[in-house]
Amino acid sequence: MSVFLTPKIHLVGDVSSTMDVVREMLAASPSDTEPFAVLAESQSSGRGTTGRQWSSPRGNMYFSLCLPTTLVAAEFLPVLPLATGLACRAAIMELVEGAVVHVKWPNDIIYDGKKIGGSIAECEGEHLIVGIGINIEVAPPVPDGGRPSYAVNSIASVLGKGAVTPQLLAEAVWRNFFSAVADQGFKRPELIKQFEAAMDKSLVLHKRTPTGRDPMPLHALKLNEWGHLVVGRPDGSEEVLVAEYLF
Repeated sequence: MSVFLTPKIHLVGDVSSTMDVVREMLAASPSDTEPFAVLAESQSSGRGTTGRQWSSPRGNMYFSLCLPTTLVAAEFLPVLPLATGLACRAAIMELVEGAVVHVKWPNDIIYDGKKIGGSIAECEGEHLIVGIGINIEVAPPVPDGGRPSYAVNSIASVLGKGAVTPQLLAEAVWRNFFSAVADQGFKRPELIKQFEAAMDKSLVLHKRTPTGRDPMPLHALKLNEWGHLVVGRPDGSEEVLVAEYLF
């Protein structure tokens, strides 16, 4: 049976990061068992995978969900980034009818080959914190040679749809997130299958190296039973990626 819990969404102004605010709130009430979320107007120290800076100007969605680990089916913990990506994709496609949105393993949201958002998940004691950033009004340049960026309301404009607000998108992300992770009857293989179907397999991928970008082009083929990405090399061989960051 699906479970949907309406969180307390705390609206804040300019902060270092929504994940920092969540940690401060947990420190003040460590025994709190109710899920909650923080939505900020902007961030001065937003970050993404491997600590990379996430540019956070006003107009976009900077959102962190916090929930006790007891609310999440145990088998979903290793694939939480995949569940988050699917929730973001579904939310955007709900609000911008006709938009064809994809995911890039493990945690990026893609439209027409461009990045519109991403997420990061961390554990804080007995709580999970999921930080999500999605470009709505502004598509900041991506540092270190990453994939070009795009914004949700640019998609809406092209399709002749109404503009999306950060709060509206945050609420839709929350609904879709819980419809998966809190559903005790929903199994991990099903989530992996859904993520694989939503991947943009036309993207040319490159591993990140300590000095920049690995020149070898890779293509996403599928996910294995653990949610790891299987990529194809130019010579026809395959490789399983577990924790790599991909351009």
